[in-house]
Formats: sequence, structure tokens, C-alpha cells
Amino acid sequence: MAFKVFLTYSTNPDEQVIVWRLQTLAAASGIYVYVPFRTPSQSPILHGFAALSNEVTRAIEESDCVLALITTGTGPQVDSELNYALMQGRLVIPIVEEAVTLNPEIAFGRVFQFSRHQLPGEIESQVVEFLKQQKVSKENQELVGGLVSVGLGMLLLAAFTKK
Repeated sequence: MAFKVFLTYSTNPDEQVIVWRLQTLAAASGIYVYVPFRTPSQSPILHGFAALSNEVTRAIEESDCVLALITTGTGPQVDSELNYALMQGRLVIPIVEEAVTLNPEIAFGRVFQFSRHQLPGEIESQVVEFLKQQKVSKENQELVGGLVSVGLGMLLLAAFTKK
């Protein structure tokens, strides 16, 4: 089964380069990254949150994890996607610029920090390496699950042939 990642990001033009590099590097490693289309006036805002499309909610629900690229701030669209991902129990991995402070009440598994002074592609390579490890872990779990199923099937078959 494919390893799927949802990538949430603001419309800050500086972030677009990182978004596309992440998607390209991940694809080269066999990881599917869904990048939602963004427009400046995307969706209606209600109580500080943006309405999510069915396509976005489905992509989050089908994802193995969610990457959150945060430079200067998040905005209503990213806040909505992150809240939905957390409500769905998805692993959320923030990629934050060094000046950004995350909410300490939210327990994130792994947080990647970067500086604009780093070499281009350095943070993206680190994140993709982490995603590859997650992908291998998922594949190993699926393999063990398959072996257990085959073993149980053989035991059932053996029990029926004895009768």
C-alpha cells in the first residue's frame, strides 16, 4: 500500500520552493505527497477557521501523516487542516522556521526546524529521510500483519482437515 502524506502550508511565496522540493524528493522515494491548491481568498472563514473541501478532508483522512510547513504563521486554512488532521488522529510533523514558536499544548511527534541560512534542500532531505523511515515501518507492519493472517489461515485449514 502506498505511503501518503498531506502537506499543509500557507500561501507565503517563500514557502512554495520548499513545498515543491519536498513533493519532488518524496515522489522520487515512492512517497505520495498531496499538496492542496491555494488561492489568496480560498474559502469562507467562520470563527477563525476556513471551511475545508471534501477533497482536502478525504486527502487528510487517507494520509499516513501530515507535514505542516510553517514560516511566519499559519493562517485560517492551515489551522483548519491541522485541526482536522489532529482530530483524525494523524501524525502531524511540523517543519518550522527557527523564529516560530509552536503551541506547547500540542504534542507533536517530530519537529523539524530550519533557517533561511541553511543550504537549499537540506531541510527537505532531512524530512524525506524521516518519511522513508515511516514508510518502511508501515510496510513492515503490513508484512507482519499479512504473515500473521496466513499463519492463522493455515492453522484453521489444518484444524478443518483433521475433522
